[in-house]
Amino acid sequence: MARNARKSRPTSTESDARAGDPRRARSIRFSDSEWQLVEDAALRQGIPASQLVRTVMLAAVEERLANPAEAALTPGHLALIEATYRAVYVLATINREEMLDAERAKELDEIVAAARRTMRETMDEGPG
Repeated sequence: MARNARKSRPTSTESDARAGDPRRARSIRFSDSEWQLVEDAALRQGIPASQLVRTVMLAAVEERLANPAEAALTPGHLALIEATYRAVYVLATINREEMLDAERAKELDEIVAAARRTMRETMDEGPG
């Protein structure tokens, strides 16, 4: 009997599929050596290779959705952030001096307080 023709115990995802969401054939490319690994693992589990691929893939997707990988910033992104910060700092310093010269210190204090609140909220420190 061919491996794919064996009967096996249905998984929760298989019973869900029978409950109204029919499966359709999909195409996934494997090299011969990769597919041999899949077939060997399926044989050891006593299930068809297609069921092993489906079960493992769905478990991996559920894990990824439950625990998404943290976004990593590339060195280029970090350099861009630093350059932007430096430019904003220079412009803010110039505007600060102009506002103080124009006797707008109270308005400047309000802008700084709003910026600090936004920064805390953005950094998940909560409102404050």
